[in-house]
This record gives sequence, structure tokens and C-alpha cells, in this order.
Amino acid sequence: MSFYTSTQATTQIAQTVPNLSGGTNGRVVRVSADNICVDASYNNTASQLNAVLIKQGDVYYSSGIVSGFTGLTPGSSYFLASDGSLTATPPTPTSSVRSLFIGFSVNSTSIIFRPGIPITG
Repeated sequence: MSFYTSTQATTQIAQTVPNLSGGTNGRVVRVSADNICVDASYNNTASQLNAVLIKQGDVYYSSGIVSGFTGLTPGSSYFLASDGSLTATPPTPTSSVRSLFIGFSVNSTSIIFRPGIPITG
């Protein structure tokens, strides 16, 4: 039997996507047209939710530690809500509602943004 030891550490580096506009600050967004983002929703199709970003200020993040939130519970998992915001309560998947894991908080203002695969009921 062998074991795998990881020495990879999470750093402050987050991946950003330049030259985008649109969407609401502090929300999960998706690209809807040439360089234009709109707020994502758990009612979007699974295809639309396969590549989401978080907008914080004028920066669009595709992964990594994203700061600037308020009221997060450290260690909690967060999911996409109907309005693009983060919720600690995962929605129940149905034919029109997708449950999408967004990431987990490391403190009350930062989340490790690592979106999952949309789950449909």
C-alpha cells in the first residue's frame, strides 16, 4: 500500500479574467455575450453554469481566494443562490433548479472560489 503526500499549499493568488464588464459586485456571474457578464442563477442551465466567475469590485475571478465579502461563516460551504449571491444552504435540485457548489470560506470576508459541477434533480 502506498500513500500520496501533498505539499501543495493554497496561496493568496487568485486567477482573474480581464476585459469583462457587467454583473453585480460580490455575485457569481457568467459570460452571456462578447465580454459581457450577467448575474448567475441556480435557474440557469447546467451548460451556462459550467464556467462561472465571481465579480468583486471591478475584478472577475475564475478561482482562488477572493476577499471582500462580509458575514461569511469560517469553514462553511457556499452555493449559488437564485440571484447570484452566495448561500450556505444548498438548493434542492429539480428539473429547473441546479445546486452549484461555489467554494468555502476561510474567514468572515474571504472564500476559496472553486466551483463544482451543477447538479440537476
